[in-house]
Amino acid sequence: MGGGDWQYTLYGYMRGALTPSSGVRLALTPLRLGSLLYRGMASTSSTWELRKRRRLPCPVVSIGNLTVGGTGKTPLTIWLARWLRQQGWRVAVLSRGYGGSRRDEPCVVSTGEGPLHTWSEVGDEPYLLAQELPGIPILVGKDRFASGQHARQHFGAQVVILDDGFQHYRLARDLDIVLIDATNPFGQGALLPRGILREPLRALQRADAVVLTRVELAQDAIGDVTEQIRGWAPHLPIYHLRTTVQAVWEEDMHVCRDAASLCSRRVVAFAGIGNPEAFAATLTQLGYDVAALVVFPDHHPYTERDGHAIIDVLRRYEADCLVTTTKDRVRLPPSWQASAPLFTIRIEVAFSEDGHPFQQQLQALMTYANDRE
Repeated sequence: MGGGDWQYTLYGYMRGALTPSSGVRLALTPLRLGSLLYRGMASTSSTWELRKRRRLPCPVVSIGNLTVGGTGKTPLTIWLARWLRQQGWRVAVLSRGYGGSRRDEPCVVSTGEGPLHTWSEVGDEPYLLAQELPGIPILVGKDRFASGQHARQHFGAQVVILDDGFQHYRLARDLDIVLIDATNPFGQGALLPRGILREPLRALQRADAVVLTRVELAQDAIGDVTEQIRGWAPHLPIYHLRTTVQAVWEEDMHVCRDAASLCSRRVVAFAGIGNPEAFAATLTQLGYDVAALVVFPDHHPYTERDGHAIIDVLRRYEADCLVTTTKDRVRLPPSWQASAPLFTIRIEVAFSEDGHPFQQQLQALMTYANDRE
């Protein structure tokens, strides 16, 4: 573990990844009471926000989830934005900009030519989107309707993607996609702060489609997860999304290597993301010899001290290189230099179904939207 040991341990109990002792269960009692309070507040808030819902004059596709932590929203947002652009649509991505320091709204992270601000100003995920999506404007702000209007007026957006938008009730959407991590779909099934659910499972009835992510790591669990989903939304389309490693980027040499090039090396992985275990499992599935996983809190801003701690782990386990994620890489300070090779894993996602039914659902939406205009 890393500098956020206690936060990670608490999060492990919330996700169901760690089994609490009887003493820990007693200590978690206030969190159970907090979950009841959260349920009431969330219900009141959603009812109020839905009354003030506004609609943009263009299709809105929301990518969201029911839980806190990583379900793979950013990779799917990248996939979806590229696909829509390939179909000839002018696309913009709207994000809340979690963790960013800028307060002007809407804030244009990118006009389509790379980031205009630092990750600490706009958030690590919008910054990464700006790096990965040339030709596509990225905007952040709490008022997504205002961001959407700005994207329409200044960039001619014909369709907008609402990143992490399932709980953003104020903006009407034409397609609500909910991502569920197949490796840990609902944690313990409890609401925040006792568990990781943002909403009860019945909220799936609002969705237009469910995408099960990281299915390659949870083949045995997919049937049970599907049954739980069907219990709340019997006719909801369910798609399977697998994660693939495209390449590894060697920071010291500034070159891309084949993903299999590290199979013969002993590595230490580090990550400050929502599901670090899934990252380690992906590396193991590739055949990497993962000596240790150093975990930091999600969205953690790395310091030189963190770098020294990671190197200490590398030496302790006699590994010869470090591996991290693209999301973590953007949060490393410019002065951060490891005394060992650093590799960044570049991932892609792909749907498992033959016949591309997810694309067909998207195409039907865009055809309807075009006819509506």
